[in-house]
Parts: sequence; C-alpha cells; structure tokens
Amino acid sequence: MKKPLPRIVLAGCTGYIGRELVRLLSDTGYSIICPVRKLENANKYISNRKNIILVNYEELKENIERSSLRPTILVSCIASRSGGVKDSWDVEYDANMKLLQLASKFQFKRFILLSAICVQKPDLEFQKAKLAFENKLQKSSIPSDIIRPTAFFKSLSGQIERIKKGKSFLLFGNGDLTCCKPISEGDLCRFVKKIIERKKQKNNIHIIGGPGPCITPMQQGRILFRLLKKREKFYRINPKLFLVISWCLYPLSKLSSRLNDYREFLRIAYYYATESMLFWNSEVKEYDSSLTPEFGTDVLEDFYKDLIASKTQYSELKDQKLF
Repeated sequence: MKKPLPRIVLAGCTGYIGRELVRLLSDTGYSIICPVRKLENANKYISNRKNIILVNYEELKENIERSSLRPTILVSCIASRSGGVKDSWDVEYDANMKLLQLASKFQFKRFILLSAICVQKPDLEFQKAKLAFENKLQKSSIPSDIIRPTAFFKSLSGQIERIKKGKSFLLFGNGDLTCCKPISEGDLCRFVKKIIERKKQKNNIHIIGGPGPCITPMQQGRILFRLLKKREKFYRINPKLFLVISWCLYPLSKLSSRLNDYREFLRIAYYYATESMLFWNSEVKEYDSSLTPEFGTDVLEDFYKDLIASKTQYSELKDQKLF
C-alpha cells in the first residue's frame, strides 16, 4: 500500500510561480492548503479541485487545527510586487516570519522558501528583507530549503510588443553588461517538487538556472527580431541615468514615501541593468556562468516562439518584465 502524500501549505498561490506550482502538485495528487488575502480574487487563478483548499490567511491556523490530515511542509512563494521599501519588509520579511511561526507551532517537517539569486549581492531593500528572513529561517528548528532561481522567462519577454510594432529593442550599455541562464516556470516548479519529494531533511541553499548557455540582452533581442522577421533595431541607454534621476529626487524623498519608493524602483532598474543573474564568485568578485547550476529542458527561444504563436498580449506580461 502506497504511503499517502504529505499535505502542503503553499503561500503565494496566485503569483506567477505559485499558480504553476499549485497545478503541478495538484496533478501529482498532493493535498494543498492555499492561504490567500482575498478568496474572491484567488478563485480566478486556482481551479476548483477537491485537493486544493483556499483559506484566508487569518483562518489558516484554525484550518490546520481542524484538519484530519495535518500539513507537514510549507512552501512560500510570496514576494513583494512593487519592491517598495515598506512593502518589501512587510512581505519578504514580516509575512514570511508569520508563516515560520505557524510552521514552528505545528512542528512542520520542512519549510521551502522561493527566494532570488540576486540576494548574493544585496543592495536593495527587497534583497535585504529576503536575506533577513533567510537568516531567521536557517536558525529555526525547522529543516529548510532556500531556492534562489535566476531570471524567469516572462521577465525577459516584456519587449515583444515593441518589436511587433516596429520599435527598437532597448538595451542598457552595449547590451552585454549582463548575462543569465533563465529558467521557465515549469522547470522551476519541477525543481521545487523534486525538493519536496527528497527524503533527506537538512538545511540547503539551492542556486538554480535553466539549461545554458548564458544569454545576454543583445542575444535576446536578436532572437526576437529573427522570430518576428523584423529588421534589427537597438536603442542604447546609459544605465547611470537611473542613478542620476534618483539622486535628483533624494531631497524630496525625505518628505514623501511615494517618492522614496520611486527612488527604490530606479535603484532596482539600475541593478538589473548592470548585474548578471548568475552565481557570484565572492573569491574573485565575478559572476561565473560555469558555476551556475542548470536544471530542466525548457529554453527561452522556444518560450518566445510559443508566446508569439499564442499572441499573448503585453499586458499579461507587465508584472513579470524587467525591461
């Protein structure tokens, strides 16, 4: 007789990765409790299946107490959408701390955190908040797995509509300032599932990218021009422009939290325009593509082909795009 699959609490089920992970785990047969802020909003993302339980965050503790099958694994895919200063600490740190306290109370066997590879060089508030929680998680009594993925496919797809309209592909610097091994949502979720099903329970940090080779923004643009059968046109922007605007806004940002968040967004833009999403070799102070682990089989060009063929509109990608 097969041993029943453990019940999972999955936070962030309505997000880009969370939605895909819910589908994968549900199809595998896992029973999943999905805490959400608004049930009415979550219903349009999560299909109505018997093995998925949607519950308000405020009622999560009571739901677990009433469950005949107690969950033993918590997966957190929550992340700040805006990257603003307060929102970053409210979500990346405070919300995750509440989940950790809950997991500790019910003696969960594992806490799996979806983090980000950019915390290797923390300079932004959301990175500092992520790291602060990572440190708390590692010091807790619950075995943990921290997953730091590279760039997502959708994050590199925001300029498709520009090229369709005959516009230029925007580059920062010469287009080779950064490089990454992007990973699809499907491959990342299959990696998370692999971690869930691993028998050994010990604290780990997993840096994970998609199959290589490393790809630059210039190469991304050339792929899109070729697939869309458009003449190559690139427009180069000096990324220091973000810093100049940020410095100019500094005096006023002391009086306005909104302006302070806007300055943080400009700093985020500069960071992603100048930093690669690869393993950071702290010994030589360089990003190293060869030391960036690879997983899965999905490649960015195939994702672009599917996206173009399905005629997905730019508006559906706006929350995930970097540039």
